[in-house]
Amino acid sequence: MKEFPVSLDTLITFVRTIHPEGGALEALSDAVRVSGRVEEQADALIGHFVDQARRSGSSWSQIGESMGVSKQAAQQRFVARPGGMAPGQRMFERFAPRARNALVMARRLAAEDDSATETEPRHLVGGLLSEPDGIACLAVAALGVEVADVYRVLSLPPLPRRLADAASPADVQADLPGAAFGTEAKETIANALDVALHYRHNYIGTEHLILAAAAQGPAAGPLEAAGLELERLRAEVERQIETVRASARSGDNAQRET
Repeated sequence: MKEFPVSLDTLITFVRTIHPEGGALEALSDAVRVSGRVEEQADALIGHFVDQARRSGSSWSQIGESMGVSKQAAQQRFVARPGGMAPGQRMFERFAPRARNALVMARRLAAEDDSATETEPRHLVGGLLSEPDGIACLAVAALGVEVADVYRVLSLPPLPRRLADAASPADVQADLPGAAFGTEAKETIANALDVALHYRHNYIGTEHLILAAAAQGPAAGPLEAAGLELERLRAEVERQIETVRASARSGDNAQRET
């Protein structure tokens, strides 16, 4: 095998650049989060070549043999439910309940959008704004931007009925004809993982998804036009995160006093 393109030294250097002034324990925490991201990338890497092998006519038995696992194990790991997302499905276990709900709602929006054949980043944003208690929606409201205006600039259909129960990772990939995640939506979701890593969060929330959508991709321009320019939005998201943390600390202190 050729020399590995990403060396251990490269990863160590990257971890140290996240918080260069931090101590050993902070670096360890960062390393855990980076390793999780590497794990997701590795899963996606294998999934890419599994897909190539299937397209070339290889059977699941052959694929399993090449991977050193059984046919059943290969299928269980890499066969998504109809209309679902590509390999890397474990990432959805890291999504907070409101973020999962938002992704399910995004697929519903895309399914009802006559101009769309797949779930796009604009549908992801629409799904995020269906969760009024999510940090993404709270930040948008705090900036004085109306949800209806965001829907208008993104050319989205009316918002479907909100979910009655919290979505599970499987619900995110449920079969919704014509609403599978498109390439750009997948990239936005993957970028949300990087945003969470930046903030040293061990979950993916609506705040990470909306910052990923505003940072790059086809939804970024319309969001800026609606008054949700990235830096302005980021500052408000960070304020909302700190508000939630302060509220949690206050609640903990109240419990201790009682």
